[in-house]
Amino acid sequence: MAWSMSFDYDAPNDVVTAHFVDCVLSTEEDVLRWRREVEGHLARYAGSGKVDLLINLEGLVVRFTAGRVFGRERREVLERFTHRSYRFGGDEMTRMFVLTSGAINGAAVNHYATREDALAALKAEREALRQRGASPFGGGFAGSKA
Repeated sequence: MAWSMSFDYDAPNDVVTAHFVDCVLSTEEDVLRWRREVEGHLARYAGSGKVDLLINLEGLVVRFTAGRVFGRERREVLERFTHRSYRFGGDEMTRMFVLTSGAINGAAVNHYATREDALAALKAEREALRQRGASPFGGGFAGSKA
């Protein structure tokens, strides 16, 4: 299969889910391509705000040679387009880079075995914010239920 990615909006849960197919990041050029494409997709959903994002790591492979650049670019994309993000699935090496780059770059490292687990954690965070009196959406995506 060829490199591709898709992003789907789940209206009942007000969350965007990212899916990847054969997105192998081996070089800085691969990472920059990944960033451009992810930003293009997220811009359609975020408008002038931000979204909650679930990321299916299956099909996204981060090689050692691209790990450091990926960590930096990942953090910048998430800061620009998301309120919060949760990950699920993925191979061991990619999960390691996500966890390590999160620690180094200060990005969220929320990783779960399944989409259902990741969604449950996202909903729990929203509820905790709601109970504290804060908007769980920060006034972002037009489809948000604030």
